[in-house]
Amino acid sequence: SDCPLVTTKSQVTPLNPVSVTRLEFTTAVSSTKIRAFLEKELKYGNVAEFFWTSCKDVLGYNSNAARRFHTFVANTVQATRDHSLS
Repeated sequence: SDCPLVTTKSQVTPLNPVSVTRLEFTTAVSSTKIRAFLEKELKYGNVAEFFWTSCKDVLGYNSNAARRFHTFVANTVQATRDHSLS
């Protein structure tokens, strides 16, 4: 089966020290926003979509609904949930 490249996005890590977890959260938000954009623009039907990350922090925070988070984490988790299908 074919898998064409539809869009790409790259970001440069800031000069100031930033944790890998924070970068992974930012990437999760970017990927879900791109997914929402592509769905709107391409108007494709019911297609299976997968988001991959190896960062256990991102996976844990996104699956946790009962806990309050710090502002950055809360905002990124909410943005990820807003733009994803699940």
